[in-house]
Amino acid sequence: MSSIQAPSSARKPRLLISRNFALLWAGQSISFIGDALLDFTLALWIAFALGRGQSWAPLAVSGVMVSSSVGTLVIGPIAGVLVDRWDKRRTMLRVIALQAILTASLLVAADLAPLPFVAGGRLSLEAKLVMLYVVIFVVYGCAQFTRPARTALIGDLVAERDRPQASGLIQTMASLSLMIGFGIAPLLFVPFGIGFALIADALSFAVAFAAIWGVKAPLAARSVKAGERGDIRREFVNGLRFSLGNLVIRTLLIVYTLVLFGSGAINALLVFFLSQTLHAPREAIGVFPVVIGAGLVLGSIIGGGLARRVGLTRIFWVSVILIGIFAIALSRQASLAPGLIFGFVLGVPNGIMNVALMPMVLRVTPREMVGRVMTVLEPTMMVAQIASVAVFGTLASTVFSHFHASVLGLAFGTYDTLVLIPGILCLLAGAIAFASLRHVAIVLEGEKPGEKAA
Repeated sequence: MSSIQAPSSARKPRLLISRNFALLWAGQSISFIGDALLDFTLALWIAFALGRGQSWAPLAVSGVMVSSSVGTLVIGPIAGVLVDRWDKRRTMLRVIALQAILTASLLVAADLAPLPFVAGGRLSLEAKLVMLYVVIFVVYGCAQFTRPARTALIGDLVAERDRPQASGLIQTMASLSLMIGFGIAPLLFVPFGIGFALIADALSFAVAFAAIWGVKAPLAARSVKAGERGDIRREFVNGLRFSLGNLVIRTLLIVYTLVLFGSGAINALLVFFLSQTLHAPREAIGVFPVVIGAGLVLGSIIGGGLARRVGLTRIFWVSVILIGIFAIALSRQASLAPGLIFGFVLGVPNGIMNVALMPMVLRVTPREMVGRVMTVLEPTMMVAQIASVAVFGTLASTVFSHFHASVLGLAFGTYDTLVLIPGILCLLAGAIAFASLRHVAIVLEGEKPGEKAA
């Protein structure tokens, strides 16, 4: 059995671990909520204001997703290289400031007041959409700097033994922010419009900036030493080569690609599965994402403690297998109540799996390469989700459009079958994770090598 070990230390853990991590966590938590609120409100703005009653409104809403995805995929590889070169805290401060300014700039499209030097005092519809897509492209591109920089900064601020706890805290707020944004965006959009969400998100960036400003970080590792000349292409290739050559990172790439390819299908077909397979009334459809989110939050909360007791690699492959089992069970339900139960249960191992990601990456990745590894992982995950939406959406409209079959007395239709397939993919991913990592023990600081054999 291979063992990845670090020096040991004993210390009573605190809820938010340390002052520096508490500041980082608080700032990122507020920013998560602001981002989620804006994401949902933008969709409402386009659907019910800019594109109200227009046949092109769904396409325009999809344009926001396309802009954010392209920003991630285009800027991500370069961002990872630069993050590894630069000081992580300063990188976050500069990029967050830019994101705040860009988000606030969209206020000129919100029609809050007449604009000077513009005919009619308002931007045209075309100008608003173009401005929106450009800003979304850049803001999400900027996130490719902040996310790997945050991961690397957590590696510098938090002792290894506490990293699962830190990851759990970050993932908890990321999941909660989606529930909060999904829940309050419609309530705030109706009386206040898009302006409130834009101001709230810009202010959330300002809060994050102030919090990170107070963080006292050690000297950051840099991939290019002072006086040396970097080579973006060579540095990116080195990061890609390391990611594919390292057993743990390579396994994470494969497993997350399969899992997210499956989850993208469930997200794309969720409304149809709920309405046609679970026979959910229209007003109850919005409950399901909240229930899954609650499961994600619970999984994120308990994931850190489980990592210490059971081991990172073990909770990772077990959670992936459980995702597959619960997804298959969900696909066999025929009414809303048991569907909600299995939706909640499905969210729990998802949260646990996500908690394991960051500590595993930080444990096996050199400090000066964290940015590049993260920007190999995250764009790959996004491509998997986008491909899933395209593939399963096409299958639902063509090959499986009127699908009906019976196997061993069990009836299968279009949407339950297309939810069943992701469950099978997750079981395959879990088997791959088990086969690859069962002899790897990621031993965190303060643990004995034999304690966390996975």
